[in-house]
Amino acid sequence: MNRILRRGWKPTFAERNTLWVVSQRTFYASKWVRRLQLLNEKYNYRINAEDEAEYEEKKEDDQVEKIYPLWNSRRTGLLAYKVGCMSIWDVWGVKHAVTVAKVNNCYVLNQKNITKNGYEALEVGIGNMNVIKQSKNNIGNYIKRKLGFIHKIKEFKCTHDCFLPVQHKFSVRHFSPGQNLFISSTVKNKGFCGAMKKWNFSGKNASHGTESKAHRSLGSVSMGKTVNIVFRHKKMNTHIGEKNLVKCSNNKLFRINSLQNLLFIKGSIGGYKNKIIKISDAKGRAFNKFKDKIYLYYPTFIYKKNRKYKNVIDMPHSLEDPFLYNEIPLYEPTNK
Repeated sequence: MNRILRRGWKPTFAERNTLWVVSQRTFYASKWVRRLQLLNEKYNYRINAEDEAEYEEKKEDDQVEKIYPLWNSRRTGLLAYKVGCMSIWDVWGVKHAVTVAKVNNCYVLNQKNITKNGYEALEVGIGNMNVIKQSKNNIGNYIKRKLGFIHKIKEFKCTHDCFLPVQHKFSVRHFSPGQNLFISSTVKNKGFCGAMKKWNFSGKNASHGTESKAHRSLGSVSMGKTVNIVFRHKKMNTHIGEKNLVKCSNNKLFRINSLQNLLFIKGSIGGYKNKIIKISDAKGRAFNKFKDKIYLYYPTFIYKKNRKYKNVIDMPHSLEDPFLYNEIPLYEPTNK
């Protein structure tokens, strides 16, 4: 290097070759050529024949029997990964904001009944996780049930007649498009936050009347000597994050895609991307609204042998055009 910086230096034949290699560009003459190739590979891809298939067909029957629900029958829910948000246009051209959730390797792990556990529920697991991160008890249970190493396990309360066998794999057809769903998840952990961020308090004045550093403080918490206590449910500085459960009720299921195991749910859902969410049927009045209009499969959707099923199913659209308005004259002509 000192020889190169020295004035009047003449490189040798070997040094000329090394300098030529260093100064030479890579295989692509310009960096934009490679970027254009990457863009073409990303967006101008070819769709496989499986992705274009409109129908799917099963070669074996499911080992589940259909039941006729009673007045108190309650189905189980399932777990899914939140993928993200997007927009979908229906038949009439109305735009709907939906949240996409993926049901990836969701199985029934265990049945809990009244005699042993005191309540009726199903243990449902989703995803895969490395063996190193599993406990010994979980490894033994997974080997006993002949399943892979599950990422997350949750419980869903359901009645005894809607029990599903262990090792049953869930499909997105468990839910019917158009029905209302009850979804619960946790939001991203944000730590200990002040009252302005948690409860949207306005804060104190920036200059006048605020001598101490109390611009973002909580303010008065309670009264003086007359009560001398802090009332319950007072809005104060608290923790925001994983401990806070966000519940979304009455979200409609817009579309299902059984080929890619995707659920398209109308509205927003709490949680960040790749977060596990619990999805089950709506309860109360929302359930009674659609139970006569939309058919639900009890205990779940049952595949039949050598029968074709459509992969993408949308919710039933309205028969009337939402953009068609009655023609009202701007003025009423006077009778002559």
